[in-house]
This record gives sequence, structure tokens and C-alpha cells, in this order.
Amino acid sequence: MDITQAVLLSVIVVLSIFLVFLGFQVYFVLKDFRLTLNRVNRLMDSADDLVTEIKKPITSLSGIFTAITAGAGIAHFLKRLEGKNEREK
Repeated sequence: MDITQAVLLSVIVVLSIFLVFLGFQVYFVLKDFRLTLNRVNRLMDSADDLVTEIKKPITSLSGIFTAITAGAGIAHFLKRLEGKNEREK
């Protein structure tokens, strides 16, 4: 075996070892990334549940304000009708 073949063989061996090591590193990085994505997903689900729970009372409060506004409108309408009836008499 001459020197060129020995150098080429040693470069191939070193690169193979490097690629195997790099493959393991990529595997562990992707595994950690998957765990991180699962945690973020759980966090987003919790945030969605929290927003839903906060939204319920606000929606109820909005309904109450709508009812009050409608009641005030009806009271104003009845007051105008009463005023017209008094003027007609």
C-alpha cells in the first residue's frame, strides 16, 4: 500500500467516525427538540384553557350590559310614550 492509499484510507476512517458522531448528536438534538415541542404544546393548551375560562365571565358581563342597554332603551321609549299621552290629554 503506497502513501496515497494510506492517506485516503485514514481520511475516510476519520470522516466516517466524524459522521457517526454527528449522527448521534443530530439524534439527541432532534429528541430534545421533540420534548421541547411537546412542552410548548402543553403550554399552549393551558393558555387556551385559561383564555377560555377568562372569556366566559366577560361574555356573561357583555350579555348583562346588553340587557341593561336594552332595558334603558325600553324605559326611554315608554317615557316618550307617556309624555305623548299626557300631551294628548
